[in-house]
Amino acid sequence: MNKADSDIDFMKIVTGRKITSNSNPLDEIKVISFGVMPSDATQFRETLGWNVTLFGEASGISIRTIQRHQKSNKPFGLSTSQTILELARLSLISVSYFGSVNRWNDWLMTPHIQFNNDKPFSVINTIRGREIIKRIVCGLGQGFAI
Repeated sequence: MNKADSDIDFMKIVTGRKITSNSNPLDEIKVISFGVMPSDATQFRETLGWNVTLFGEASGISIRTIQRHQKSNKPFGLSTSQTILELARLSLISVSYFGSVNRWNDWLMTPHIQFNNDKPFSVINTIRGREIIKRIVCGLGQGFAI
């Protein structure tokens, strides 16, 4: 990879270049309404270094559903697409803070006191869990050990 990890625009990857991290939120809603394409979700997953199982756990999508969408090349539905875009935005913020995809993944897989000594990854599949992860990462970026 030629670019530094912190320069990766996960929003651009997961939307097939339809939007970027700087796009208008209304454009993001249009993409969510159309649906994230399985090939773009795969590229996003591979950029993060996640296997299909890990991606399925993070997004709440069964492996069978992922495979079905890949085979038919049908976009994911509204709720799933929204979750995938939220994961992309969270990854954008987190990789920017941690400086690399590997460090972000290491942090996600390491138990932390803020998560009752569980891994942050254990809550990433929920809206509230992603909010907590984002709040903690942003707090770390501001020098707070939340």
